[in-house]
Amino acid sequence: MSAPDDPTPDTAMASGSDAGSPGGRLGPGDLAPDEERLLAALERDGRSAGPPDPLDTIAVVRAAEDERPLPGRGGPPDDGLTPRFTAPGG
Repeated sequence: MSAPDDPTPDTAMASGSDAGSPGGRLGPGDLAPDEERLLAALERDGRSAGPPDPLDTIAVVRAAEDERPLPGRGGPPDDGLTPRFTAPGG
């Protein structure tokens, strides 16, 4: 809380805060004319794109596979800093 009489929590997680209140949503007429034109162009381009090219899809899959974790080979890491837990007095 910012102040004792402020019921709003101090957080950046307020959903919809751009619409004026948490949980609110933007509706028609809430955008400026240039924002509406941009949104319409994005929606139009998204519909006209068509299915992805299979060669592009293969390239994306290979790039994603390159980022996956390495296979789990070998034993536990031993850098000399591994903690050892023992019972008190043991």
